[in-house]
Amino acid sequence: MKKIVLVLNQIQAGQGGEENTSLPLAGKKGALGPGIMMEPYLKEFDAKIIATLFCGDQNYLDNKEENSKKIAAMAKKLEADVIICGPAFNYEKFGEVCGHLVKFLKENSPIPCVGAMSEDNAAYNKYKEYDLVITPKKGGVGLNDALRNIVKKAVEICG
Repeated sequence: MKKIVLVLNQIQAGQGGEENTSLPLAGKKGALGPGIMMEPYLKEFDAKIIATLFCGDQNYLDNKEENSKKIAAMAKKLEADVIICGPAFNYEKFGEVCGHLVKFLKENSPIPCVGAMSEDNAAYNKYKEYDLVITPKKGGVGLNDALRNIVKKAVEICG
C-alpha cells in the first residue's frame, strides 16, 4: 500500500476561510477535505492518505522556504511514498502554494510529489512544466475524474 501525505490550504482542510490565511503549518492524521473524496480511488490504487498537512495561504507564501522544508521533513518522518499538493482548483493563492511546493519538493526532496489545479488558476502556466494534474474550477464538472487522475498519477510516480 502506497502511503500519501496530502497538503492543503486552510480552506480545503476545513480550518477557516480567507480570515485564516495566517494559519501556521499543522497536520492531522488521515484525510481531510478533498482527500476524503479521494477514498474510492485510493482503494482502487492500493493507497492511503496517512496524514494531511495544511497551512494558511499567506503564511506559506510569506515563509515559503521554511514551510517547504518543514513539509518535506514531515513527509520524510511519516515515511510517505508520495506527496500530493492540492487540488488548488482555481484558488489563486493556493495555486501559488501548490506550484511552489511541487517545484521545491522536486528539486529538494527524494519523495516524489504531484500537484493539481485548474488551468484557470493564475499559477498554472507558471508551474505547468512540473506535470500538474488538471482539475476543474471549484464546483466545475469533472471533479471525480480529476480526483481519480490525481491518485493514479501519485501512485504511478512513486513506483
